Amino acid sequence: MKLSLIQTSQNRKDELERFVKFLNNQVGVDFNEIQLIFVDQEDNKQVFNGLDGRIEFVYIKYHHCSLSHARNIGLKHVTGDYVGYPDDDCWYEPETLSKVLKCFETTGIDGVVAKGTDEHGRLTNIFPSEKKILTKYDRCGAISYTIFVRFDKTVSFDEMLGVGSQYGLGAGEETDYILRLMEEKGFAFEYDPNIIVHHPSFAPVINKKTLDKIKSYSRGNGYLLRKHKFPATYVLKQFIRPMMGSIYYLLKGNPRRSQHSLNILIGRIQGYFYKR
Repeated sequence: MKLSLIQTSQNRKDELERFVKFLNNQVGVDFNEIQLIFVDQEDNKQVFNGLDGRIEFVYIKYHHCSLSHARNIGLKHVTGDYVGYPDDDCWYEPETLSKVLKCFETTGIDGVVAKGTDEHGRLTNIFPSEKKILTKYDRCGAISYTIFVRFDKTVSFDEMLGVGSQYGLGAGEETDYILRLMEEKGFAFEYDPNIIVHHPSFAPVINKKTLDKIKSYSRGNGYLLRKHKFPATYVLKQFIRPMMGSIYYLLKGNPRRSQHSLNILIGRIQGYFYKR
Protein backbone atom coordinates (compact mmCIF):
# COMPACT_ATOMS: atom_id res chain seq x y z
CA MET A 1 0.00 0.00 0.00
CA LYS A 2 1.31 3.42 -0.95
CA LEU A 3 0.57 6.53 1.09
CA SER A 4 0.71 10.04 -0.36
CA LEU A 5 1.02 13.09 1.88
CA ILE A 6 0.00 16.54 0.61
CA GLN A 7 1.48 19.55 2.38
CA THR A 8 1.68 23.28 1.69
CA SER A 9 3.28 26.24 3.42
CA GLN A 10 4.19 29.87 3.00
CA ASN A 11 7.00 30.62 5.44
CA ARG A 12 7.47 28.13 8.26
CA LYS A 13 10.93 26.67 7.69
CA ASP A 14 11.53 25.66 11.32
CA GLU A 15 8.24 23.81 11.52
CA LEU A 16 8.84 22.10 8.16
CA GLU A 17 12.30 20.98 9.28
CA ARG A 18 10.69 19.38 12.33
CA PHE A 19 8.13 17.63 10.12
CA VAL A 20 10.86 16.25 7.84
CA LYS A 21 12.88 15.05 10.83
CA PHE A 22 9.96 13.08 12.26
CA LEU A 23 8.90 11.78 8.86
CA ASN A 24 12.42 10.40 8.42
CA ASN A 25 12.11 8.71 11.82
CA GLN A 26 9.06 6.62 10.91
CA VAL A 27 9.46 2.92 11.71
CA GLY A 28 7.71 -0.12 10.31
CA VAL A 29 7.05 1.47 6.91
CA ASP A 30 8.63 1.05 3.50
CA PHE A 31 9.81 4.54 2.57
CA ASN A 32 9.61 3.54 -1.08
CA GLU A 33 5.84 3.43 -0.57
CA ILE A 34 5.64 6.97 0.82
CA GLN A 35 5.06 10.02 -1.39
CA LEU A 36 5.36 13.60 -0.15
CA ILE A 37 3.80 16.28 -2.34
CA PHE A 38 4.78 19.79 -1.29
CA VAL A 39 3.05 22.88 -2.71
CA ASP A 40 5.47 25.70 -1.91
CA GLN A 41 3.88 29.15 -1.63
CA GLU A 42 7.18 30.77 -0.65
CA ASP A 43 10.78 29.48 -0.83
CA ASN A 44 11.09 26.35 1.30
CA LYS A 45 12.65 23.84 -1.09
CA GLN A 46 15.98 23.62 0.73
CA VAL A 47 14.20 22.31 3.83
CA PHE A 48 13.63 19.04 2.00
CA ASN A 49 17.27 18.45 1.17
CA GLY A 50 17.35 16.32 4.31
CA LEU A 51 14.35 14.20 3.34
CA ASP A 52 15.06 10.46 3.18
CA GLY A 53 15.93 9.76 -0.44
CA ARG A 54 13.68 6.71 -0.62
CA ILE A 55 10.60 8.89 -0.19
CA GLU A 56 9.09 10.02 -3.49
CA PHE A 57 9.22 13.81 -3.31
CA VAL A 58 7.09 15.98 -5.60
CA TYR A 59 7.91 19.68 -5.35
CA ILE A 60 5.48 22.25 -6.81
CA LYS A 61 6.36 25.95 -6.75
CA TYR A 62 3.16 27.97 -6.59
CA HIS A 63 1.86 31.45 -5.80
CA HIS A 64 0.01 32.37 -2.62
CA CYS A 65 -3.41 30.74 -2.56
CA SER A 66 -5.99 29.27 -0.23
CA LEU A 67 -5.31 26.06 1.66
CA SER A 68 -8.04 24.20 -0.23
CA HIS A 69 -6.70 25.30 -3.61
CA ALA A 70 -3.16 24.23 -2.69
CA ARG A 71 -4.40 20.80 -1.65
CA ASN A 72 -6.33 20.42 -4.88
CA ILE A 73 -3.13 21.21 -6.79
CA GLY A 74 -1.42 18.46 -4.81
CA LEU A 75 -4.23 15.97 -5.42
CA LYS A 76 -3.41 16.04 -9.15
CA HIS A 77 -0.03 14.42 -8.41
CA VAL A 78 -1.12 11.65 -6.02
CA THR A 79 0.15 8.17 -6.91
CA GLY A 80 -0.73 6.52 -3.60
CA ASP A 81 -3.64 4.30 -2.64
CA TYR A 82 -4.23 6.49 0.41
CA VAL A 83 -3.68 10.17 1.12
CA GLY A 84 -3.07 12.33 4.19
CA TYR A 85 -2.94 16.09 4.71
CA PRO A 86 -0.22 17.09 7.21
CA ASP A 87 -0.11 20.73 8.29
CA ASP A 88 3.24 22.43 7.94
CA ASP A 89 3.53 22.66 11.74
CA CYS A 90 2.45 19.11 12.66
CA TRP A 91 4.71 16.11 13.27
CA TYR A 92 4.35 12.34 13.62
CA GLU A 93 5.25 9.84 16.30
CA PRO A 94 7.66 7.09 15.11
CA GLU A 95 4.81 4.60 14.56
CA THR A 96 2.11 6.97 13.30
CA LEU A 97 2.22 5.99 9.63
CA SER A 98 2.77 2.28 10.26
CA LYS A 99 -0.31 2.25 12.51
CA VAL A 100 -2.33 4.09 9.87
CA LEU A 101 -1.36 1.61 7.15
CA LYS A 102 -1.97 -1.37 9.45
CA CYS A 103 -5.45 -0.04 10.21
CA PHE A 104 -6.23 0.17 6.50
CA GLU A 105 -4.83 -3.31 5.90
CA THR A 106 -6.57 -5.10 8.76
CA THR A 107 -9.96 -3.36 8.88
CA GLY A 108 -10.68 -2.55 5.24
CA ILE A 109 -11.84 0.87 6.42
CA ASP A 110 -11.88 3.76 3.92
CA GLY A 111 -10.65 6.48 6.25
CA VAL A 112 -8.66 6.71 9.48
CA VAL A 113 -8.79 9.65 11.91
CA ALA A 114 -5.93 9.96 14.37
CA LYS A 115 -5.87 11.74 17.73
CA GLY A 116 -4.23 15.16 17.80
CA THR A 117 -2.10 16.21 20.76
CA ASP A 118 0.44 18.94 21.39
CA GLU A 119 4.00 18.47 22.62
CA HIS A 120 2.71 18.05 26.18
CA GLY A 121 0.11 15.42 25.29
CA ARG A 122 -2.84 17.81 25.53
CA LEU A 123 -5.63 17.27 23.04
CA THR A 124 -5.79 19.73 20.14
CA ASN A 125 -9.52 19.20 19.69
CA ILE A 126 -12.36 17.28 21.35
CA PHE A 127 -11.33 13.70 20.57
CA PRO A 128 -13.07 10.62 22.03
CA SER A 129 -11.14 8.30 24.35
CA GLU A 130 -12.16 5.12 22.50
CA LYS A 131 -12.37 3.93 18.90
CA LYS A 132 -15.48 5.08 17.07
CA ILE A 133 -16.99 5.07 13.61
CA LEU A 134 -17.60 8.60 12.35
CA THR A 135 -21.13 9.76 11.55
CA LYS A 136 -22.52 12.90 10.00
CA TYR A 137 -23.23 14.25 13.48
CA ASP A 138 -20.13 12.94 15.26
CA ARG A 139 -16.91 13.36 13.33
CA CYS A 140 -14.78 12.65 16.40
CA GLY A 141 -12.88 15.94 16.26
CA ALA A 142 -11.33 15.19 12.86
CA ILE A 143 -8.92 17.92 11.73
CA SER A 144 -7.13 17.86 8.39
CA TYR A 145 -3.75 16.77 9.80
CA THR A 146 -5.39 13.80 11.56
CA ILE A 147 -7.18 12.51 8.44
CA PHE A 148 -5.93 9.65 6.23
CA VAL A 149 -8.24 8.33 3.54
CA ARG A 150 -8.44 6.02 0.54
CA PHE A 151 -7.69 8.17 -2.48
CA ASP A 152 -10.61 9.01 -4.74
CA LYS A 153 -9.61 11.34 -7.57
CA THR A 154 -13.21 12.43 -8.15
CA VAL A 155 -13.47 14.20 -4.77
CA SER A 156 -11.48 17.35 -4.05
CA PHE A 157 -11.68 20.22 -1.57
CA ASP A 158 -14.36 22.88 -1.88
CA GLU A 159 -12.31 26.02 -2.58
CA MET A 160 -15.02 28.25 -1.17
CA LEU A 161 -13.96 26.91 2.24
CA GLY A 162 -10.77 26.98 4.29
CA VAL A 163 -7.95 29.28 5.33
CA GLY A 164 -7.37 31.94 2.69
CA SER A 165 -10.84 31.56 1.15
CA GLN A 166 -11.76 34.65 -0.85
CA TYR A 167 -15.34 34.20 0.36
CA GLY A 168 -14.54 34.65 4.05
CA LEU A 169 -15.50 31.04 4.84
CA GLY A 170 -12.33 30.32 6.76
CA ALA A 171 -12.89 26.76 7.96
CA GLY A 172 -14.78 23.54 7.34
CA GLU A 173 -13.00 22.29 4.25
CA GLU A 174 -11.90 19.03 5.86
CA THR A 175 -15.37 18.46 7.33
CA ASP A 176 -16.93 19.02 3.93
CA TYR A 177 -14.38 16.64 2.39
CA ILE A 178 -15.23 13.88 4.87
CA LEU A 179 -18.98 14.40 4.57
CA ARG A 180 -18.87 14.26 0.77
CA LEU A 181 -16.85 11.05 0.83
CA MET A 182 -19.36 9.56 3.25
CA GLU A 183 -22.46 10.82 1.44
CA GLU A 184 -21.39 10.49 -2.20
CA LYS A 185 -19.00 7.52 -2.05
CA GLY A 186 -20.23 5.59 0.97
CA PHE A 187 -16.85 5.83 2.71
CA ALA A 188 -16.59 4.64 6.30
CA PHE A 189 -14.18 6.43 8.68
CA GLU A 190 -12.81 5.08 11.95
CA TYR A 191 -11.33 7.20 14.72
CA ASP A 192 -8.42 5.46 16.48
CA PRO A 193 -7.00 7.17 19.62
CA ASN A 194 -3.93 4.92 19.48
CA ILE A 195 -2.72 6.77 16.38
CA ILE A 196 -1.19 10.12 17.31
CA VAL A 197 -0.39 13.21 15.25
CA HIS A 198 1.18 16.13 17.09
CA HIS A 199 0.33 19.78 16.52
CA PRO A 200 1.03 22.89 18.61
CA SER A 201 -1.67 24.25 20.88
CA PHE A 202 -2.07 27.99 21.10
CA ALA A 203 -3.37 29.73 24.20
CA PRO A 204 -6.44 31.71 23.19
CA VAL A 205 -5.79 35.45 23.34
CA ILE A 206 -9.00 37.33 22.72
CA ASN A 207 -8.21 40.38 20.61
CA LYS A 208 -9.52 41.85 17.36
CA LYS A 209 -7.43 39.51 15.21
CA THR A 210 -8.63 36.34 16.95
CA LEU A 211 -12.22 37.60 17.04
CA ASP A 212 -12.12 38.17 13.29
CA LYS A 213 -10.64 34.70 12.81
CA ILE A 214 -13.34 33.13 14.97
CA LYS A 215 -16.03 34.83 12.88
CA SER A 216 -14.40 33.65 9.64
CA TYR A 217 -14.10 30.05 10.87
CA SER A 218 -17.69 30.13 12.12
CA ARG A 219 -18.89 31.37 8.73
CA GLY A 220 -17.37 28.26 7.17
CA ASN A 221 -19.07 26.02 9.71
CA GLY A 222 -22.40 27.77 9.19
CA TYR A 223 -22.10 27.34 5.44
CA LEU A 224 -21.62 23.58 5.93
CA LEU A 225 -24.85 23.32 7.93
CA ARG A 226 -26.80 24.42 4.90
CA LYS A 227 -24.70 22.74 2.23
CA HIS A 228 -25.10 19.33 3.85
CA LYS A 229 -28.74 19.87 4.77
CA PHE A 230 -28.48 19.39 8.52
CA PRO A 231 -31.96 19.29 10.11
CA ALA A 232 -33.44 22.45 11.60
CA THR A 233 -33.19 21.16 15.18
CA TYR A 234 -29.44 20.57 14.79
CA VAL A 235 -28.93 23.98 13.15
CA LEU A 236 -30.82 25.75 15.93
CA LYS A 237 -28.59 24.14 18.54
CA GLN A 238 -25.56 25.52 16.70
CA PHE A 239 -27.09 28.99 16.96
CA ILE A 240 -28.53 28.81 20.47
CA ARG A 241 -25.35 27.55 22.19
CA PRO A 242 -23.11 30.55 21.36
CA MET A 243 -26.04 32.94 21.92
CA MET A 244 -26.47 31.61 25.46
CA GLY A 245 -22.71 31.70 25.95
CA SER A 246 -22.58 35.35 24.95
CA ILE A 247 -25.36 36.24 27.40
CA TYR A 248 -23.76 34.18 30.18
CA TYR A 249 -20.34 35.82 29.90
CA LEU A 250 -21.88 39.28 29.62
CA LEU A 251 -23.76 38.72 32.88
CA LYS A 252 -20.54 37.41 34.45
CA GLY A 253 -18.80 40.66 33.57
CA ASN A 254 -16.55 39.17 30.91
CA PRO A 255 -17.26 41.21 27.76
CA ARG A 256 -14.36 39.73 25.77
CA ARG A 257 -15.61 36.16 26.18
CA SER A 258 -19.11 37.41 25.47
CA GLN A 259 -17.88 38.94 22.21
CA HIS A 260 -16.08 35.68 21.39
CA SER A 261 -19.34 33.73 21.64
CA LEU A 262 -21.23 36.46 19.81
CA ASN A 263 -18.79 36.30 16.89
CA ILE A 264 -19.34 32.54 16.68
CA LEU A 265 -23.09 33.13 16.49
CA ILE A 266 -22.80 35.91 13.91
CA GLY A 267 -20.36 33.91 11.82
CA ARG A 268 -22.56 30.80 11.80
CA ILE A 269 -25.65 32.79 10.81
CA GLN A 270 -23.75 34.63 8.06
CA GLY A 271 -22.31 31.38 6.73
CA TYR A 272 -25.63 29.56 6.83
CA PHE A 273 -27.33 32.23 4.75
CA TYR A 274 -24.32 32.94 2.53
CA LYS A 275 -24.96 33.05 -1.19
CA ARG A 276 -22.07 33.17 -3.63
